[in-house]
Amino acid sequence: MRDYTHEEFVELVKSLSDEELLDLSANYGGYPVLFRMALDERINHIPFIQTGAAIIIRNEKGQILLQERTDRDKWGLPGGCQDLGEDLRVTAVREAYEETGIKLEPDKIILIDTLSGESRKNSYPNGDIVYNNTSLYLADVSLNDVSKLKGDSETKRLRFFNIDEVPNNLMDADLIKSYINYINKF
Repeated sequence: MRDYTHEEFVELVKSLSDEELLDLSANYGGYPVLFRMALDERINHIPFIQTGAAIIIRNEKGQILLQERTDRDKWGLPGGCQDLGEDLRVTAVREAYEETGIKLEPDKIILIDTLSGESRKNSYPNGDIVYNNTSLYLADVSLNDVSKLKGDSETKRLRFFNIDEVPNNLMDADLIKSYINYINKF
C-alpha cells in the first residue's frame, strides 16, 4: 500500500464502504496498520495510540513461546493490533493462531495485566511511532498443541524458552517482566 501516493491512497479509502475498509485492513495487518498507512509520510512521526493484545503461551515444562520477528532482529510474544469491534481476548487468540498455528479459546485464556505508557512505545521500520495499550494474556498448552508450530510472514522462527534464558534482544521486555511478576505471586 505504500506504493500509492498519499493522494491516491486517500482516494482509494474514500471510495470504499465500511465493509470494504475492514476487508482491506485485514489484508494489511489490521485496522490500526491501515490507519497508519493513511498518514502522510511527512507526519508519520506523530505518535499514534493503538490497542492490542499479546499472549504468553506456556508449555508443560513451564517454557514460554517467543517469536523471532522478520521486520527486526528481535524476539517477542505473539500478539498484535485489535480489529474494530473485536474483543481483546479474541485479538489474543487470533494473533496466536496467525503467528504460531496454535488454536486457543478466548474463554480459556487468563488476563495477566494491561500495560501502557513509555514502556510500550514502538518505532516501526517505516518510521511510524506508536504507543501500544496491550492486554497480556496467558495460555497453558500441551505438547500436542505445539507439535505443528507454524509462523506467518512476521515470523522468522518460533522457540520455547525457559524464563531465565530468554534472549536479550526482546521487543517485549516489559511484558515478560509483567509475566514474571505474575508467576512470582503464585
